[in-house]
Amino acid sequence: MSIEEIREKWRQRQTNIQASIDMWNSRAERFGEFILPEAKDNSFLRLLEEKNMLGPEKLVLDVGCGAGKYALAIAPSCRHITGVDLSPEMIGIARKKTVEYHIENVDFFVEDWHQLDIEKTGYTNKFDLVFAHMTPAVQSAESFEKLSAASRGWCVLSKPVRRTDPVSDKVKELVGIKERRESADNDILFAFQLLWLQGYLPQLEYEKKIWNLQQTLEEAYGLYVNRIKTYRDITEAEEEKVKAYLRSLVRDGFIYEDTDTTIATLYWQAGS
Repeated sequence: MSIEEIREKWRQRQTNIQASIDMWNSRAERFGEFILPEAKDNSFLRLLEEKNMLGPEKLVLDVGCGAGKYALAIAPSCRHITGVDLSPEMIGIARKKTVEYHIENVDFFVEDWHQLDIEKTGYTNKFDLVFAHMTPAVQSAESFEKLSAASRGWCVLSKPVRRTDPVSDKVKELVGIKERRESADNDILFAFQLLWLQGYLPQLEYEKKIWNLQQTLEEAYGLYVNRIKTYRDITEAEEEKVKAYLRSLVRDGFIYEDTDTTIATLYWQAGS
């Protein structure tokens, strides 16, 4: 495939942006329940260290930063880090965490990476490291190529591949959705092909993961119902069918889901 053919195939699907915002807003409080990770027990941070992607003069951009977990972990190892995310609730928690951890060299902004004009914001070739870690902010050639355009050094993209979500998959089946958007198999394939054809030398690393998710019924409604709405609008009857299924899964006040996946981390040098 040529670069133009990949760009044509790898387009952002039509989605309900408000449903996406609602879904991530509903998960913000849970995402904010973190302890800052360290490189000794975190493969992503270890990669940044081993490849010398960080340093006291480095400017960093975290695309789809969520509640700020990685931006705040990296902050002591760089001059300044900027985090962007479309969820106001996520950004609100990230800013609170900045105060909580007494970190001053981080700024968080509510921005949709798909719509963000990096020229107008002054982000073009501004950052020494641009990364998008486990975020749907990158799901098209256009949003992917902006990573390289914003970087004068390294870029890193981490995505879940070969992923199964038993509860989420069943919920989609109930309303006749066959698409598996949560598993980014094609995204990683298209990303690697684009980089290769553009003359980069991308590298890949893999890490097997099982996530154990425990949610209240209300939290599950916020996640699964809004996730479906990012695929297409659903009827009241379909929404009630999903809610009835979720209610049937409640055990001791919670719904449990074990997600089996592999994290694919793609990294490359966009500039010298």
